[in-house]
Parts: sequence; C-alpha cells; structure tokens
Amino acid sequence: MNYIVLAIVGLFSVVGALVGWRRATANIENPPGKYDFPGGMSRRDHLRILARKHRRWRIPITLAYAAASGAAGFALLMVYAVFIRR
Repeated sequence: MNYIVLAIVGLFSVVGALVGWRRATANIENPPGKYDFPGGMSRRDHLRILARKHRRWRIPITLAYAAASGAAGFALLMVYAVFIRR
C-alpha cells in the first residue's frame, strides 16, 4: 500500500475516532434519558446507571467511528483515482 494512501486513511481514522470519542462522552455528562427516571428509583441512582451504560459503550462507539471514517477516506481516494485523476 502506498504511504500516501495509508497516511490519508490513518488521518481520516484519527479524526473519526476523535469525533466518536467526543460524541460518546457527551452522553455521559448529559444523557438522553436524564429527566425520565423510573418511579421506584432515585434520580441519583438512575443517573449513575445511565453514566455507567454510556461509559461502557464509549470505546465501541469510538472504534466504529474510526473504522467508518477510515473506510470513507479510502472510498474517497478510490473515487478520486477512478473518476477525477485520469
């Protein structure tokens, strides 16, 4: 594989991982179900459960964003190679 292709795909993956990490950690501080807690549970317990759930999913979400953006970068390079550069 050419070093330029590897560098561009790596750059896309790093940027995608940063975006994924930022999105996954935003849900820890302000979860979507923050105000909709069950009646038999205190609000503090409910927020603790939500934070633990979002912390557990932070790494898989980051890896998924990195893989998807790396694939998108490679696809962008393929489009450039096939259609633009002749």
